[in-house]
Amino acid sequence: MKISALYFFITCLLIVNCSWGQRKDAVPEPVPGTILWKISGGDCLKPSYIVGTFHLTEADWLLKYPEMKEVIDSTEFILNEAYTSKPASPAKKEKPLKALPLLDKSQFNYLDSFFVARVGEGIRNNPEAEAMTIAEMEAAVVTTLISGSSGANGITRLMDKDLFDLYIKLGREGDRLDRVATTEFDSSEIDHAKQYLFRAINHIKNSDKPDWNIYQTEGIEDAVLDYKQMKINYRLDEYPVKVQQSDDFDFVPIEQRNKNWMPKMTDQLSRKPCLIAVGLGHLYYKTGIIMLLRSKGYTVEPVLLRKP
Repeated sequence: MKISALYFFITCLLIVNCSWGQRKDAVPEPVPGTILWKISGGDCLKPSYIVGTFHLTEADWLLKYPEMKEVIDSTEFILNEAYTSKPASPAKKEKPLKALPLLDKSQFNYLDSFFVARVGEGIRNNPEAEAMTIAEMEAAVVTTLISGSSGANGITRLMDKDLFDLYIKLGREGDRLDRVATTEFDSSEIDHAKQYLFRAINHIKNSDKPDWNIYQTEGIEDAVLDYKQMKINYRLDEYPVKVQQSDDFDFVPIEQRNKNWMPKMTDQLSRKPCLIAVGLGHLYYKTGIIMLLRSKGYTVEPVLLRKP
């Protein structure tokens, strides 16, 4: 099971700098609460749109808004972080590393205790566990963690996947902005393999608490509610205070991922109207895709969503 993990912040206090042409000392204008932005100008043949998603909720609530329905009707392609309609043929390593030999004693005992408590069988003296690669072990951990959960904690619905599936159902196409990292490692990639394996183990942290989720985000239900009420501060006139790490995409910082996306985004914008559906955190700050697109000559402006 592939879990696409992304980091973002949900906040209140709706004050951002929405005017690209303002003086640096000008007072930022308030932007009405919205997660939808319109892209025009530049080499756009027709308007395209950005929607900031929340990975731990569904898309049904958003599709009830008339403005979002208009966006779906007027766009022909969807760009997102992890899903593509293009056929993929990942290269297979001849001798991929096994997971268990990479664990130290304490990690082995921790993982063994987790599986014993959750499924009644550990990894000790377990031939099936001994045969698992890093990717297979991570999938086993995540599947076990979410199997008894529901709602946002269970990751049974992914907003990004819902939107992607809708476009495919409508006979359209889509592509991912991130390259999918290879998780079949060989003996030349031991350090990288350990990063992925240790991330899987870290998912277990606090999993005995009712508020656990894959992102280790506290108050997730409140965060989802704030998101759906669009209590958002984009801080487009600021730089992030600290680097936001992205574990699931080669551990590349979110600001760098935003830059990496620009060539594919601008190429698609010049071809046909599209919806760019990415995690809300990718829209924040001067380093987010709103400001990066503005710096390339596009007009990016908020779209108010009327109550359905």
